[in-house]
Amino acid sequence: MNKLKGQKIVSCRICKGDHWTTRCPYKDTLGPMQKELAEQLGLSTGEKEKLPGELEPVQATQNKTGKYVPPSLRDGASRRGESMQPNRRADDNATIRVTNLSEDTRETDLQELFRPFGSISRIYLAKDKTTGQSKGFAFISFHRREDAARAIAGVSGFGYDHLILNVEWAKPSTN
Repeated sequence: MNKLKGQKIVSCRICKGDHWTTRCPYKDTLGPMQKELAEQLGLSTGEKEKLPGELEPVQATQNKTGKYVPPSLRDGASRRGESMQPNRRADDNATIRVTNLSEDTRETDLQELFRPFGSISRIYLAKDKTTGQSKGFAFISFHRREDAARAIAGVSGFGYDHLILNVEWAKPSTN
């Protein structure tokens, strides 16, 4: 509770006090003065009034009017989106297939098993939709093909959870 005493929960837009703007005792005196000062500084009425010493908020978009712009009218709407297929092909080159996995295997288990061989970009563990148990195989994509080759050499024939793992290069999908 003592932490909350020093914090301002409510801040007045006129005098920056710890009360609501509608209850500001300086509303009648400071409000018109701020408008006059803003006009002298040359701010238009559409922009937020920025007084000297105030910080300007970071704008997330280039749209300075604050109006909604539909996606079809935004910058880059006329260009075609990039296809993800070229990137996926690069991933397929460094993907291995692990079979003969136990039903109790989880993605974290595979990550711990294959992390020493190199940086892993993706792990797909095939699971049954209803039970959530592993179907017995997984695909592991590495960032580099050399890391995948070391993983095949190191883990193929390795005993894991009372089963001998079979690790091989993943074949490209037919679709």
